[in-house]
Amino acid sequence: MKKAIIFDLDGTLWDTSNETKKIWSEVAKQYNLKNSNYKISDIMGMTREEIIEYLFKNDRELGRNFITECQKKENKYFATNGGHIYNNVPKVIYDLYNQFELYIVSNCQSGYIESFLQYYSLRKYFKDFECSGNTGEEKSKNIRRILHRNKISFAIYVGDTEKDYYAAKVNNLPFVWASYGFGTCEKYDESINDISELKKIIYLIF
Repeated sequence: MKKAIIFDLDGTLWDTSNETKKIWSEVAKQYNLKNSNYKISDIMGMTREEIIEYLFKNDRELGRNFITECQKKENKYFATNGGHIYNNVPKVIYDLYNQFELYIVSNCQSGYIESFLQYYSLRKYFKDFECSGNTGEEKSKNIRRILHRNKISFAIYVGDTEKDYYAAKVNNLPFVWASYGFGTCEKYDESINDISELKKIIYLIF
């Protein structure tokens, strides 16, 4: 029986909110956009279309052009500079790799997961990954894609938001809440305050 761990990215494996805020501010100047009261953490985990709806509902074409430029710069920046990877992530990935198949499913743009894997030299540890930028679909459907594409018998999903919980449950997966991330979550099967705790909890689930 194949046993897999599927990870969210932002708020679970790394935090790029500070760098993303700077990039978006630079692009906003190019578009003569005034500062908004939103926080980058408010939109982390949203799909591209959700961000456009949240920030640019009155001018979606402007929103699409703006987001496209921001995401292009993000991918280039993070591939060469990285972000803030959470404590113990590389070590936990190395340890889990020997016992489980590892995957990433995120609501990010195309190329963003690749930037994370490239900078931290983690590509070989993840069998597959998927994102809304590739498929145009939301997280639960992309989790399903990963499950079917890789013929996974049993998996857990690790994420930091309530949306992650529901994406896991739509696919009948146990959900581990990364409480150190961006979101809050009242429902979960297990929770961790540091990713290193995953190694202990995972055997309770499997």
